[in-house]
Amino acid sequence: MTLSMTTADKQWVENWKRVGPILERIEAKELRSPEYEKGFVGFAPLLDWCCERSVPKNESGLIEQQRLFMKAKK
Repeated sequence: MTLSMTTADKQWVENWKRVGPILERIEAKELRSPEYEKGFVGFAPLLDWCCERSVPKNESGLIEQQRLFMKAKK
């Protein structure tokens, strides 16, 4: 099966060829920014709170997942 691209499809691909690397540079710059790290300062206490209240499980959940798959298969 051959897929044909419309003019709009071709234009979209060409735009991403130009814009993709620009967005990657912006993303890399933002990830290295001190402002990015400041966001984690406020998030860390929330994560700690969640972890303190979570109940560790003795199993991974794979057995339950397989049980649900077998039930769905029937």
